[in-house]
Amino acid sequence: MALYSNSLAVIRQYLSAQVGDLILSTPSTATGGTTAVDTMLRKGDDYYNEHGYRGYCYEGTAIGQEREVSDWDNATNTVTFAPAFSPVLTTGDELELHHIFTEGEYRKAINMAIESIAGKYLIDLIDDTTITLVADTYEYALPTSFLYLWRVTTEAEVGGDVFDTSDEIDPRDWDIIKAYPPTLKLNENRYSITAGKDLRLEGQGTQAIVTADTDTIAIPTDWLVQKAITFLPKAKIQSNKLDATYNQALVLSAKEPRAWPNPRAKAIVE
Repeated sequence: MALYSNSLAVIRQYLSAQVGDLILSTPSTATGGTTAVDTMLRKGDDYYNEHGYRGYCYEGTAIGQEREVSDWDNATNTVTFAPAFSPVLTTGDELELHHIFTEGEYRKAINMAIESIAGKYLIDLIDDTTITLVADTYEYALPTSFLYLWRVTTEAEVGGDVFDTSDEIDPRDWDIIKAYPPTLKLNENRYSITAGKDLRLEGQGTQAIVTADTDTIAIPTDWLVQKAITFLPKAKIQSNKLDATYNQALVLSAKEPRAWPNPRAKAIVE
């Protein structure tokens, strides 16, 4: 299990809170995709629309959608969004309200931070669906997500999805052909193929970029949030007087975290 494991939604909320750009809202009622009532919002009339707030749904029927706040009525605690959410908001959907950066800007900054540490902070990977053995075939393309491979296990029974430790292939009986795509080479003199069985691959690789709110990130959270701040749009950093926050993030993210290859691992790429 990964030492760090947070969803994109959680990381984005940490990041937006760090720059003072987060209000969480769970509407008690929602109507027609355009209005939502939240009694926890307390600012005066038109505050949220006049300050350029946008509502982003991170959980619920409208997940993944972002809309501008076009009106706020304090007397009825009603937020109006434009254009309408589709699928529409429903009671209990969970929203983030931002007025500095958009959801897309946060996601881009997080992914740029992830890419900046590619190959340096390795995460554990398991794949048991990519390779299915074929009779008399001893070479198989490896998933491109893997940078190191340290264990290969044969499925106990065809279609059984059971991988016993007793079925681990001796490391002397497999090797890696470092070409493109990288290839797993089984020793045809020492390994017996049973067509239809899957292989489980265990290794390490780079954190993939994230697109959906439920995507998991296994990079140290504190560092990732600080690094992502340095990739937020600089013009908005300056116009919202976040220079001190930005400069602090540069310092705090300067020392990159490291996670090294498993001692048993074979490198897939040079």
